[in-house]
Amino acid sequence: MEPKNLVNMKNTIALSALIAVSQTITAFAGVEVSSKQPVAPAPPPPAPEFFRPNEFDIGAFGSYATFVNTGNSRFANGGGNVHGWGGGMDFTYWFPWKYAGVRFQGAGFDFSGSNNGFSRTVLVPGFAPVSVHGGGGSVAGGVITADVMMRLPLDSFWPSVHLAPYVFGGFGGILLGSGGEGRSISESFTVTNNATGETHDVTFTGRRVNTLRNNIGSDRVLGHIGGGMEYRFTPHIGLFGEAAYVIPNGASNNFVQVNFGLRYAF
Repeated sequence: MEPKNLVNMKNTIALSALIAVSQTITAFAGVEVSSKQPVAPAPPPPAPEFFRPNEFDIGAFGSYATFVNTGNSRFANGGGNVHGWGGGMDFTYWFPWKYAGVRFQGAGFDFSGSNNGFSRTVLVPGFAPVSVHGGGGSVAGGVITADVMMRLPLDSFWPSVHLAPYVFGGFGGILLGSGGEGRSISESFTVTNNATGETHDVTFTGRRVNTLRNNIGSDRVLGHIGGGMEYRFTPHIGLFGEAAYVIPNGASNNFVQVNFGLRYAF
């Protein structure tokens, strides 16, 4: 048998070791270890583009056209002011480089001459000359063009300015209807011989020919250059205005076409 004092010493050592271990376990149990890592907030989504690459646009517009240099224009009825009101549609595709695209545009007009018409002097042998008057007339017409487009979206530099100026140029054609063809005119006058005082009643008759249609029959091809502005309320809906210089057949027949309308971008 072991002496009693030795047994008591062993028990005391064992008890001391047990107490020390239990304190160590308690100390580690008080520390919480977490495996979770802090999560960074997601970045805000990018602002939507108002003028995008690979964009397809459809536009509808009202239009006004007026001929320039009408004093010499073959389209002007006796030199009167020739103009037209109408409207049309256009279809535009913007390339993957969003600054360039192509467009097809068509517009219809009702062209008309001056409300004052024109006056021509007619000589009657042996009598004083007389003036024959005629109205300006009107005729339906269509203008179709295919253009190369270049635009500069300003929101690429100022994010809150959704405005894009643009320029265009291309070719097309003009077709006119049959307004006023084939109608007869008749006007009577009393003419006087200044030498003898003799008077005589004469009647001038003829066939009213629409000068616009008659002169443009072989002048169907035209050039088309111009520029405009488009403002986008949303990435899909925009308002635009533009002006084009249309060149059917030389300087004396040119006219300006002004369009105002809405576009929808897909």
